Amino acid sequence: MYGIVSVEIEGSVRNMQGFPVKSDYDAEIHDGLAKLFEVSAYLGFPFTVEEAANYFLPKSNITGMQLSSLLSSETFSDLKFVVKDGYLFATEGQSVASRREREKMSAAKLESAASFAKLLSRLVPFVRTIAVTGSVAYGSADKWDDIDLFVLTERKRLWMSTLLMLIQIRLHKLLRIRPAHLLQFCMSYVHDEEGFSNESRRSRTNALFARELLKAKPVAGMEKYRRILEENQWVSEFYSISYRQKLRLLAGGLNGAAVQKDGTRGVHSLFSDWGEGIAYMFLSRYLRLRAYLANLKLKAEGKNLRSFEPVISSESCVYTSNFYRWLTTLWGDS
Repeated sequence: MYGIVSVEIEGSVRNMQGFPVKSDYDAEIHDGLAKLFEVSAYLGFPFTVEEAANYFLPKSNITGMQLSSLLSSETFSDLKFVVKDGYLFATEGQSVASRREREKMSAAKLESAASFAKLLSRLVPFVRTIAVTGSVAYGSADKWDDIDLFVLTERKRLWMSTLLMLIQIRLHKLLRIRPAHLLQFCMSYVHDEEGFSNESRRSRTNALFARELLKAKPVAGMEKYRRILEENQWVSEFYSISYRQKLRLLAGGLNGAAVQKDGTRGVHSLFSDWGEGIAYMFLSRYLRLRAYLANLKLKAEGKNLRSFEPVISSESCVYTSNFYRWLTTLWGDS
């Protein structure tokens, strides 16, 4: 009784209010772009049409050129984006110049992370891969944004590895090896191999998880990261074009620190399971306390979307921010 009533005007289907009626396919793309507008406006960061097509329209299988053509049609005329020179501008304050400044800052942070990962791959024998995620991976980082790290460790060696990595982060800051804004390392997504395998199985319907995995910038253990993508072919169901592009890029040989593969068996006798258990007991309490204090500061500063919850187990340590939860409501399970 309350369905859409449409009429034919000049060869196009329109509802009684005079707006074009979208096909299901166009409606999904329109909905995805509306979500992207909200995020772009909040971040103050303009995305390109190519980025929108490749990473923000799951299952659309559309190219940037095809999306540009759709954006010029009347069906999408109600979107608030200003499309210019291949960019989608959500607010008047956004510009190509400001985006390039953020890209430059992101590149500097990525280079710092690569140098740090090279050191970790030598000093921490249980690390399998290290990648940069978050704003740095997207090229949208401000000066004081964290350098979010995705770290995968050998099974049952996560907390020994975490302890060693936290020590290295603290030493870097104390020694001031680089400017402070290039040492904002945050191990926001750390799993052992079993923990990540369980997480990826649970996330097979999660478009946001698939995008974050694709957008990650590996800086150590490139081969392991490539195998992770190959083992999770379901990611291509959401982003088929960018999935193939990423695998081709990795096959071409990205530079990055190598990690030890089979050379840690002798070390196991020194770092036994009881050591892992002690590290877990100590660090899980320490990290929860540190998260509590950090959240108090963030809330006092009015940065509620940046506050986060530590999700900690024997096989995982993940910081889930309110911003990520918001993104999940936009691009979660599909």
